[in-house]
Amino acid sequence: MSHDDQVRKLGKKFTRACHANFGSMLLTMRVKGFRGVPDLTLAFTSPITALSGLNGTGKSTIAQLAACAFRQPAGAWQRYYVAHFFPVSVADPEPFTTDAEVHYTYATEGSSAPQQLTVKRAVKEWSGYKRQPARATYYLGFTQFIPKVERRDLSVYGARSLELGETHQLQADAAEHVARILGLPYDQLAFTDVRTTTKTSRLAMASRGGRTYSENHMGFGEGRVVYMVNTLESAPPKSLILLEEPETSLHGDAQVRLARYLVDVADRRGHQIILTTHSAAILGQLSRESVVYLRRTPAGDVTATHGLSTYQIDSHLQKEGRAPEGITICVEDAFARCLTTWIFRTTDPDLLSGCAFLEIGGGQEIPAAVKLLREAKRRTVGLSDGDMPHDGTDGVITLPGSLPPEKEVFTHPAVKEYFASSPFNLDISETLAGVEDHHDYAKAIADRLMLEPTAVASDACRAYVEAHDPADFATLTGYIRSELGDRR
Repeated sequence: MSHDDQVRKLGKKFTRACHANFGSMLLTMRVKGFRGVPDLTLAFTSPITALSGLNGTGKSTIAQLAACAFRQPAGAWQRYYVAHFFPVSVADPEPFTTDAEVHYTYATEGSSAPQQLTVKRAVKEWSGYKRQPARATYYLGFTQFIPKVERRDLSVYGARSLELGETHQLQADAAEHVARILGLPYDQLAFTDVRTTTKTSRLAMASRGGRTYSENHMGFGEGRVVYMVNTLESAPPKSLILLEEPETSLHGDAQVRLARYLVDVADRRGHQIILTTHSAAILGQLSRESVVYLRRTPAGDVTATHGLSTYQIDSHLQKEGRAPEGITICVEDAFARCLTTWIFRTTDPDLLSGCAFLEIGGGQEIPAAVKLLREAKRRTVGLSDGDMPHDGTDGVITLPGSLPPEKEVFTHPAVKEYFASSPFNLDISETLAGVEDHHDYAKAIADRLMLEPTAVASDACRAYVEAHDPADFATLTGYIRSELGDRR
């Protein structure tokens, strides 16, 4: 099964039978008065929720309060309370307001109505815990794996008197997942009990390439993945797992593989996973329903936008040197961008110098992206594909035609004629007959011609635009001009 198929399968399991597949799942949270989050309601619309956004937007606050949503099942380790994450001290006398509260709703077995409860401050103690449903909960922050050499652990500073005890092998599947994420050919992964005369602990052990070493000689990324995967595989099914920036110290490919593993383990074991992340590599492997973008408004409120691949928007907002008179144009993908640039270049080239393009990744997300950027005081418009019509309301207008731009371009007679002539001599209709996804049109043609897809897309868009009268694009260019304040 491909990763995309598994992402879709996971989403269907959530929508069809949430409680049956994932247990007493956390469905919504309303956070009021904690740290810098005045009042925020957040819905969890997927078994995996990735909280993204700039620093200081409340990602950790939400994850920590989510960890306090359940009581632990009988016999489990100590549960999490609000006071564990929000201690009052001389240094931090007010980590929450006097009326702070968090309202939870849960999927409930045998009922279509979710269970609701509120945890709030009652004089000095927090109340509302007793009615919480039971669910094994694991908060894996940065302290889950701190290199032992950095915390004066007995395995390092008591090494001379250290005794090795029983060794516990990682489950074979868990070891395979660790090896796949890190791209390292392990012979063995295990945890070994260690003790001195007065203290006991355990130590992760690895063997590869004929060499055995403990976590004292693992890098931070390697050690953290070993502990993280071991927890996800050994936790009871249908647990709640909170991960703080799991991409830390992992290179890009490992981050991609980690995200794919999270989808897999949520599907196999019914875990609900909530993670905070700054990683575009991780966000790109998740469904749109899994991504929640947090943003702090100029007034100090925190807002949550669901379904956007938006960390790129933050990157865009942080760029320096953007001309103040310019405009950001949100498009779905690289092909829509290519078509738009050829329209501008051919009919109104001055527009190009005042535009910056941002590829959003989904046509249905363009209106939300435009709204987000406009709230950040950026001049922004969105250009939706022809199959998602917009009339300019709320800053979004449609590209020419009534079909996705790939279909509009590659089915146009002028484009077919262009590729049928020398030196290509290619029948586009025949080449694309077996291609189901129009996003793959340029690649399919490029493969036949031994070219790069970007070159094929550019040639096709140019042929398409040059076959039209400039007046055919007047509505589009006129709209962009009007948004720039140019009324000529």
